[in-house]
Amino acid sequence: MLRRFFDQAYLYHKGRRAAFKAEEFIFHQLGYPLVTLIFYCLIASYSFRTTNLTSWVIGNAFLLCTNACIFGLGNIFVGERYYGRLRSIIASPCAKLPLILANGLFPALFAVCASVCGFLVGAWVFGVDFSGVDLGLAALTIFCAMASAACFGLFLSVFGLMNDSMHLILNVVSYLMMIFTGAEFPVAQLPPVGQAVAQLMPLTKAIAAMNALFEPGQGSFWLLLLAELATGAAYALLARAVFGFAERSARRSGRFDMF
Repeated sequence: MLRRFFDQAYLYHKGRRAAFKAEEFIFHQLGYPLVTLIFYCLIASYSFRTTNLTSWVIGNAFLLCTNACIFGLGNIFVGERYYGRLRSIIASPCAKLPLILANGLFPALFAVCASVCGFLVGAWVFGVDFSGVDLGLAALTIFCAMASAACFGLFLSVFGLMNDSMHLILNVVSYLMMIFTGAEFPVAQLPPVGQAVAQLMPLTKAIAAMNALFEPGQGSFWLLLLAELATGAAYALLARAVFGFAERSARRSGRFDMF
C-alpha cells in the first residue's frame, strides 16, 4: 500500500514535469522565487531603513512555497480535466484521500528545497546569522510548514471542479498569504478581523515558530509547530470533504463540472 502511494506520487510528478529538462526545472522552481525574495527584502530594507532583515528573510523564505504548493497544486484538477483523466478519478471506487495526498508529496519536497535555498540566500546576501539557531528544529519547522502549505494547495485545487477561474483564485490567495501570514509585517499590526484570518492561513504559525528560534521568548515553539500541523491536517480533511461533495454531485448529475 505504501509503495503504491509513492509510485502514484512519482507518476503524478512525472506527468507534470516530464516536459522540462533538469536545468529548466531547477530554474523554474528556484530562480524566480529567489529573485522575488531578494526583491521584497530590499524593499523592506529601504522602507524600514534597517539592515536587520532576519524576519523578512524568514517570512519570504517560507513564501517560496507559493510557486509549488499554491499554483502547482491548485491547478491539479484543471489539468486532470484537460488531459481527460478526471472521469477515471471520480468514477473509480478507490479511496480519494491517498490520491489527493499523493499529488502533494513531491511539490512539498521541492518547496522544502526552495525554502532552504531561500534561507541560504538570506544568510549570504543579507547576513542572517544562524549561529545561535538549532538547525534541526529549523529544518523540522520548514518541513512542517511546507506540508501544511501543500495541504492548503490541495484544498484549493478541489475548487477547480466548481469554477472556471482558478488562475484568479490562486493569484488572489497568493497575495492574501503575503498579507496575513506575517511574512511582510507582523500579524499584530493587522486589525482584529485580520488577525483572526491570519490564524486560519497556513504558514502563519510556522513563521512565528521560526522567529521564536531566532529570538527566544517570542512564543512557544512546540505549540506553534503543532498548531501549524493541525492547520495542514484540517485543510487535507477539508479537501477530502469538498472533493467528496463534488464527486457525489458528478455522479448524480452525470457531469464532472459544477459550473
